[in-house]
Amino acid sequence: MTISALGTALLLFSGAVTLAAPGTPATQWQPVGWGGGGWYWACAFHPTRDGVIYLGGDVAGVYKSEDHGRHWRMINRGLIDYGVYSLAVDPRHPDTVYAGTLGGICRSTDAGEHWVYLEATAKDQLDIAVARNQNKVHKAGTIPGLAAGSVRALAVGPSGTLFAATPKGKIFRSDDAGTTWRQLYQLPEREGFSYITVAPGDANFVLAAGTAGVFLSRDAGQTWTKSGTSRAAVAVAVAPHDPNLLYAALGREGVVRSTDRGKRWTPVDIGLQKKAGAGEILIDAVDSRVVFCIASDGWNGYLHKSADGGQTWTNTRLLRRDLRIDPTVPDDYAWLKGPVPMSTLENIAANPQHPEELFIAGNERPCWSGDAGATWEERDAGADITCTTDIRFSGRKTYVTAMDEGLLASDDQGATWRQLAPRKFDPQFSGHEWRVLVLPQGGREKIVSTLSPWAAQLPNRVLLSADGGQTFWGCRDGLPDYRPAVNTVWGQSYPRGLAADPGNPDVLYLGMDGDPGSAPGKTGGGIFKSADGGHTWQQLPNQPGSRKMFYGLAVDPSQPRRIFWGACGRGGGLYRSDDAGQSWQHVFQNETWICNVLVTADGSVYCPGANLWRSTDHGVTWKKLTAFRGSMAIVGLEVDPHDPKRIWLSRVTWQTKAVGGVYESRDGGVHWDEITGDLGYVKPLVLRYNPETRELWAGGVGLFKTKR
Repeated sequence: MTISALGTALLLFSGAVTLAAPGTPATQWQPVGWGGGGWYWACAFHPTRDGVIYLGGDVAGVYKSEDHGRHWRMINRGLIDYGVYSLAVDPRHPDTVYAGTLGGICRSTDAGEHWVYLEATAKDQLDIAVARNQNKVHKAGTIPGLAAGSVRALAVGPSGTLFAATPKGKIFRSDDAGTTWRQLYQLPEREGFSYITVAPGDANFVLAAGTAGVFLSRDAGQTWTKSGTSRAAVAVAVAPHDPNLLYAALGREGVVRSTDRGKRWTPVDIGLQKKAGAGEILIDAVDSRVVFCIASDGWNGYLHKSADGGQTWTNTRLLRRDLRIDPTVPDDYAWLKGPVPMSTLENIAANPQHPEELFIAGNERPCWSGDAGATWEERDAGADITCTTDIRFSGRKTYVTAMDEGLLASDDQGATWRQLAPRKFDPQFSGHEWRVLVLPQGGREKIVSTLSPWAAQLPNRVLLSADGGQTFWGCRDGLPDYRPAVNTVWGQSYPRGLAADPGNPDVLYLGMDGDPGSAPGKTGGGIFKSADGGHTWQQLPNQPGSRKMFYGLAVDPSQPRRIFWGACGRGGGLYRSDDAGQSWQHVFQNETWICNVLVTADGSVYCPGANLWRSTDHGVTWKKLTAFRGSMAIVGLEVDPHDPKRIWLSRVTWQTKAVGGVYESRDGGVHWDEITGDLGYVKPLVLRYNPETRELWAGGVGLFKTKR
């Protein structure tokens, strides 16, 4: 799982915020995360440049590799939305590539280095957008086994004509590279498309698949007819050198084949597992007897191959992991002593120059084959789709928590990573880790992290290690035995607040959102205190006026009994306790969505809403430090501990829109410069500065750092 709710709106700046002057070098950010970890939905090869592959992710935009997938980098400059579910390349103009996003379609004419938004495709215009899961948009359950949404919602024919199929059952065509569009077809209400393709050898032969079956056009989309199968289809494929030969994937209904351009279809037994669903078909560009079909059963992925035109099939579900690149859960399947099972598969593509080279986009580990699918290996170095939730330093060591992937550490400033927890799947400890503290204890590092298991019926908890991360145990004594769901930011309670008494590391505070609700015996979330280093917890008897929070929990280093709590929405603002949480005052109400709070060593309090505010008298009076306009929230916040006049903040949006920025002030907030530069993901939720290495780290989707 990854965050899918994390714009064309422009940033408006006041005189307090300046952009880099012309000719000023943009801030350069170095990616320092690991590969894999999230959901990759689409992949495509460059038609003429051998080794170039594009990869689309659900919250990270587009990646590009120029060495057959061995290394990747984000290529999101100009992209309108980070939710990318479909990619298509123009065979006539091989550097032209299209990305289908949740916000519409973007086009690049320089092999993905820069993108232009095709505004006619916006939701408030033609709404030619993709969908994460077609079944959720329209007829739930129509295609049993369907995991994907718009995996191939875009197709470019051999003549350069661009086609788009939408989840709302419409087919569009553009003859000018996406600038203008013409609607060609409309399905009945509640029916939708997820797949469209054009015959490589016949620009007039266009095929589309969706909940109502397979549809064909023999005149470049002018007219459409339903093919001989009425069953819902996930995907359809046409043989490159024989337009009469078609295959269609029907989810759990299997695969069907036609040798007469779709008039009649016959079932093809590819050996599907009991609950697996056929997801996509690829026919070899040289030998149409060679056919591939990817299939998935929940989290399990399978590749099926026939070398004799569908008469017999072999299947595999194994790939070789690369723990140097993706170090997560290293002990999973350790007993296999070799390749591990594939996870859910979404999209398969072949290199037009070397058809034996294949690439698959899917969950966790995109993979590559150089031998026509006989063997597969994980290739995702730099394709970082991690949803980072916290970053902490201990000297030159770095600790990072993430959704789905747990807690990882680097001893070399992000060059390599090792998994601390969990080392293998465990329903009690696998899930989303939110915050981490690294505390000195007897000459060793004590690690405290907050966790929400994937299983929603399991309560939130704390992970503890007293030996620097060698071993961990879980603690939830005193925490709620359920997940509160009333007055929460993301639908249920998550423990996103964690702070320690700077004078006594055994005194910890934990914050999770959620009111008690009306059920008897429910105590809700809020602030919890531990006096024994996190082993046991006690809910504070008095809580702030709102428990709806994100990252807003901090202890004043100058007075550890002074605690601050940032709340969101109704009753939101900043609350202060001067007696270790026994009583609370509502000290800031100028804004009501406070997603973070920071207190520096001298007791200065920074309160971020849509703008940043500072108080030097513990919240009695406030000074506004920025004059941003718009509704974006400031979430990432950091102050240089050696120079309190140097402040960093990040502005974010909560959807997948690629809108946001990172800003720096060197004079205590009087003036601000945008330092977003070449940051691959422009709206990080976490900013941390390591004074020992003089590096500012940014984490949101992906992980980056820059020297400051």
